[in-house]
Amino acid sequence: MRFLTNGLSGREPLLIDPTKAKDHAVLAEKFGFTDMLAQLFGQAPAPYVVDGVGIVPIVGVIGKGLSPLEKMMGAVDVNDVSAAIDAFAANPEVEKVALQISSPGGTVTGVEELANKVRNLSKPTLAYTDSEMASAAYWIGSAADRVVASPSSTVGSIGVYMAIPDYSKAAEMAGIKMVVIKSGKFKGAGIEGTSLDENQLGNLQASVDTIHAEFKEAVNMKRKMVKAEAMEGQTFSGKQAAQQGLVTGLADSFNDALRSF
Repeated sequence: MRFLTNGLSGREPLLIDPTKAKDHAVLAEKFGFTDMLAQLFGQAPAPYVVDGVGIVPIVGVIGKGLSPLEKMMGAVDVNDVSAAIDAFAANPEVEKVALQISSPGGTVTGVEELANKVRNLSKPTLAYTDSEMASAAYWIGSAADRVVASPSSTVGSIGVYMAIPDYSKAAEMAGIKMVVIKSGKFKGAGIEGTSLDENQLGNLQASVDTIHAEFKEAVNMKRKMVKAEAMEGQTFSGKQAAQQGLVTGLADSFNDALRSF
């Protein structure tokens, strides 16, 4: 739970469009416990098998170790996705594995490992979206043998960011001075009421740059035609993504994609 919560509040690097992250955070704050219980009437899509193909839905904001309430609010846990892939890998009746993706991305933790699992799976793999496969979701989907999208879908957003609000001026106007007693020049970075100093900002920037470099390297392991200029955080339509090499084909529907898989 803490990875998604911390990430959406600016405490962890994010692999998701900032607007989508804010929307999810607002919804999580808006709905009370009673409203969340009402979400139980709707269930997150579960893995299933069709004609020897194990299908793993990846729907919603991505996190790791999520609480039941976060899942009720539409987030997807990489641990659950990983477990589903393991089950299909061990099932002799499953010949292929397809990821059905509709996600704007999410937090960093667990994404690289899940992508590695997809990439190293001994069975043929497909990733498909007819809506959105962005940021963390694209990191995972790009590891499949084939990546297929509908022409009007949104694909890409290969980038990383952190957003840490600086409330120091507001605290000063309110007559509040935050005193931070710490050891270690990077400790306590971003505590509310303080500003990041040059060393702290540089350290966080280096962390984001490292994750971005790892993201691009991971994409190029399978999607070798994707050029560096297409991996600067921008998104593409499915048609544009095909031209950029981010996807290997187009299909109007998931069923169409499965028929050619």
